[in-house]
Amino acid sequence: MSVVERAERKAALLRRTANLVERLRAVETERDSLIEQRDGQCRELKAAGASIRELQETLGVSRSRVQQILRDEIP
Repeated sequence: MSVVERAERKAALLRRTANLVERLRAVETERDSLIEQRDGQCRELKAAGASIRELQETLGVSRSRVQQILRDEIP
């Protein structure tokens, strides 16, 4: 592989890596937003009379995680 080919390959890999990092950041932002929405819905469901067990089953998390969500304040 020539020096030019290596430089071109390196540049292409750097671009692809930068694109991946950008996509990861976008997904992380969306994930954080979805978690906030889920937690808000959990609090609303509890206020509407849902039991901890119902919340556990709906969210697919442990009892302690449900209780933690319910304790946490909205930022």
